[in-house]
Amino acid sequence: MAKLVELADDLQVYSHSVMETRFMYDEIFNEGCYDMELPDCPFIVDVGGNIGMFVIYMKCRYPGAEIVSFEPMPESASLFRQNVALHRIEGVTLHETALGSRREEGVSFAYYPMIPGNSTRYPETKVLPMMQMAETVAPKTVEQMYRAREVSATVERLASFLPDDRDIDLLKVDVEGAEGDVLLGINPGQWSRIHQAVLEVADLDGQLAMVLKALEDNGMRTTVAQAPLTEERNLTYMVHAVRG
Repeated sequence: MAKLVELADDLQVYSHSVMETRFMYDEIFNEGCYDMELPDCPFIVDVGGNIGMFVIYMKCRYPGAEIVSFEPMPESASLFRQNVALHRIEGVTLHETALGSRREEGVSFAYYPMIPGNSTRYPETKVLPMMQMAETVAPKTVEQMYRAREVSATVERLASFLPDDRDIDLLKVDVEGAEGDVLLGINPGQWSRIHQAVLEVADLDGQLAMVLKALEDNGMRTTVAQAPLTEERNLTYMVHAVRG
């Protein structure tokens, strides 16, 4: 059951995981992992909408922003809509679909009810964080946190949703191991309209190199920094790309 979580500055959000929501609040609102300069009324594409924390933050900074979000997990998408309604946010469109390099139907995702923001198409990417958590937390607790429920989702290409007559001021991608897939779903002729991108990437199985290559091959300058609230051994990075 969704809980109304009190964060700070009178900010409340609906959530299924208080712990995870407080973590997201810290990394987005306090650590500023998405702090970058945008036009007054930016057009933003949000891949991995979760419960809407990124959208709330961006609409606080840029009230005139237009945001197109993607969230394939039904429970997270439902909370996303509740939070948008709670804060009376306008100018946001949510697509309840996953994104990847090609269109697929009936794709299996691992949905983690206790930590839904970690839900992923690639549950093998959770082996490292599970091992690291087990160093300080009882094995039974780790097993409970990462107890997955299978969810079937349709995967689309981002190319199908990008308008032909609009520049994208910011492309944000946080999809738990599928960041490279999302970038491969953009048509070559669309890249010139993307001005900035920011991605959270776990560097497993060459994912970071794949992401950097896709961005740089399409004319973007990249910088890489350790993700906020993580340790070096977590191998989690924020990639920021700007059109050259």
